[in-house]
Amino acid sequence: MSTKFTKDELKSPDQVTQTLRKGFVWTTGHSKMVITAIAVFIVIGAGASIMNYMTEKKEVSQQEKYFLLEKAYSEKKRGFEEAARAEVMAAQSKDKKNVPAVDPSKKASGDMQKDYGTEITGFEAFINQAPDTKAAQMAALNLSEIYMNYKKNDEALATLAKVEKGLDKKDVLTGLVLMQMGNALADKSDCKAAIEKWQTLTNNKALAFAHDEAKLRMGLCFESMNDLAKAEEIYTEIGKKDDQGTTDFAASREAQKYLRLLKAKKNL
Repeated sequence: MSTKFTKDELKSPDQVTQTLRKGFVWTTGHSKMVITAIAVFIVIGAGASIMNYMTEKKEVSQQEKYFLLEKAYSEKKRGFEEAARAEVMAAQSKDKKNVPAVDPSKKASGDMQKDYGTEITGFEAFINQAPDTKAAQMAALNLSEIYMNYKKNDEALATLAKVEKGLDKKDVLTGLVLMQMGNALADKSDCKAAIEKWQTLTNNKALAFAHDEAKLRMGLCFESMNDLAKAEEIYTEIGKKDDQGTTDFAASREAQKYLRLLKAKKNL
């Protein structure tokens, strides 16, 4: 099935930027699943090696503290999301009289400190206490998500930078942190620096699970920088790999869509 685009979509100078930003939910959507798996692995593997006993003991202790912070954040975030959905449903309902009003106290205010001030303070203190732990890396991903949702990209990058030095090149969390750093840089229109972060990720063979997604984002950034040839090359590479069953299915479909859009724009 082909995808059709309107002339306004093709001519709009903001189309690429909007598409790029809408795609930045990947890390949030995938990190919870990956983080949970890693956390379980760490707990189960504690004490497996005498040499690493103290390190793992510290890690487990930090994990226990982290889970309390993550739980509080997740519960508050879920409450805000549920209130937002209820508000949308109320606005779309034809029977306005019988639709209960959304409790204002359950809605996000739009002020970061009012909404997540306690969680931000908790995450920041936790990260500063032991920035070299995997638990701190998880906390940094959550805290950076808060900052980015409120357009505080510099703060998000500063948070992630605190844990970057302690990343294990072969660890899944490394891919998530580098992906998120690229997201924050691109979201503040620094595509050149974002591409460098994603390139670091794709150069790491141990992080193959995130290569196609990172390349896709690089393509969007190249397109926004008007390097259409490089963007087309990346979209084509990812799109073709889908036939071989060796790529991220979602990334491949997105690459094919962006390639069609790019060619349509070039033919105007």
